[in-house]
Amino acid sequence: MSENGKRKVKVSVNGLTKKFGDLLVLDDISFTVAEGELLCIVGPTGCGKTTFLNLLSRLIPPTRGNIMIDGEEADPKKHNISFVFQEPSCMPWRTVKENIAYGMEVKKVPRDELESRLKKIMDLVGLSDSADLYPNQISSSMEQRVAIARAFAVNPDLLLMDEPYGQLDVKLRYYLEDELVRIWRELKSTVIFVTHNIEEAVYLAERILVLSNKPTTVKAEVPVGLPRPRDFRDPEFVEIRKRVTDLIKWW
Repeated sequence: MSENGKRKVKVSVNGLTKKFGDLLVLDDISFTVAEGELLCIVGPTGCGKTTFLNLLSRLIPPTRGNIMIDGEEADPKKHNISFVFQEPSCMPWRTVKENIAYGMEVKKVPRDELESRLKKIMDLVGLSDSADLYPNQISSSMEQRVAIARAFAVNPDLLLMDEPYGQLDVKLRYYLEDELVRIWRELKSTVIFVTHNIEEAVYLAERILVLSNKPTTVKAEVPVGLPRPRDFRDPEFVEIRKRVTDLIKWW
């Protein structure tokens, strides 16, 4: 399990089950996430990955099971659970700086601390020069950087990312993947990243969870012990990608 076994458990998912009427979507899912781990989740189209994230974020309640953060039941009123969506989520009436500050305002972070965090995160993601621009004045990749900065700025107990680069072209995606790894290593946040792109998962993750078709369970855990920065041509990278692909293809 790579470095996961050496670190404190940050998030514990226990028997997570979700039914919509008679339709069983998620079936008794259990796993842990280490403090500061970057975990990727992949699975076939329609297996319930977004439902899974909605449960983890407590946007919807589970039918059975629970999610624990630092040994306590996950509670958005108590824990900082941040979410980065696939669609752009900037508020068009707020500047870049105001968008990034929004989560901290909701959490009522004291003004001095808010300004300090805001400066640090904007420098980290390279948006300081764009602080006073509005979303319609920046590029798609910059919009996603705003969303990522806003999520990291609240010092999240858990950061959930739902295919955030799925609609970007390949060059932008590679750039933002590297940005994410750099920010994650700097801030040591715990990240669960859902993607349909297997190569992206191998590039980013310390560990990959492979989900089955519905009713969805955890089919396999694949450790990714590759050094960073990772090389798509590395034979070990190619072998891990093939292994995950085969796990998704064959039922």
